[in-house]
Amino acid sequence: MQTMTTTSLKASTSGLLGNRLTRHGTPVILWASGLLLVTGLLLGYGLEDSPTRSALLALPLILWLFVLSFFRNPQRPVPAGDLPICPADGKIIVVEDVDDEVYVDEPAVRIQIFLSVFNVHVNRSPVNGVVEHLRHVDGSFKSATQASAREVNERQEIGIRSHDGLKILVRQIAGLIARRIVCPLQAGDAIDRGFDFGMIRFGSQTEIVIPPKDGKKFTAAVKAGQKVQGGRTILGEWK
Repeated sequence: MQTMTTTSLKASTSGLLGNRLTRHGTPVILWASGLLLVTGLLLGYGLEDSPTRSALLALPLILWLFVLSFFRNPQRPVPAGDLPICPADGKIIVVEDVDDEVYVDEPAVRIQIFLSVFNVHVNRSPVNGVVEHLRHVDGSFKSATQASAREVNERQEIGIRSHDGLKILVRQIAGLIARRIVCPLQAGDAIDRGFDFGMIRFGSQTEIVIPPKDGKKFTAAVKAGQKVQGGRTILGEWK
C-alpha cells in the first residue's frame, strides 16, 4: 500500500506587517499599493487645482484601504482543547444533518457560513490533522448568501483526517464577486488547528462537515443567523 508523505505546516509569518495582512493576498496588496502610488504621482504633477486633485485621489485611496481591510489577518489565540473551531469569519446560514458527503462518507452535521466583503476572509483549519483529500470543482459565481450556492458555484474541497482519526471536510465556495479561491495545501500536509490555510476573494461561503465520534453525534453549539469568528468560535461537541 502506498504511504502518503506528511509535511508539517506551521503558522507562517510571511505575510506583510508580520502576517497581519495575509500572505494569500500579498500580490493584490502590492498591486493596489503600486496603483495608488502611480495615481498619486500622476495627479500631483498633472493637476494644479488642489481640491480637484484631492477628490480624484480619494477613490484609489478608498480602494487601497478596502484592500488592506479585506486581506487583514488578525492574530487570534486558538481555544484550548481539540473541539472543532470555525474555519471562517461570517454568519451561519445553515446547520443541518446530512446523510452522505464527499470524503466523510457517513451521516454528519454540515455548517455553512456566509462571508461578506467586510469579513476577514482567511480560512483556518478547524482541527489538528493531515490533509487527505483535495478536489477543485468548476462552477458558476452566483450569490453566496444562499445555501444553494454550494451546489452550483466554483468550490474547493479539503478533507482533513484529524489526529483522532475523524474525517472532517471543509469546502471553500466562491460567491458573486469571488473569482479566486486560494488553497495552496497539498495532500500529506499536516496542519495545526487554527492554521490559516487559504482564502476566497471577494465575498464567499465556507462550510464544514463533521461526522460522529465514538458513536456520538456532533451537536452544534452555533445556529443560523449567528456571527462567528474563524479560529476562535467553537462549533460544538460530541454528545
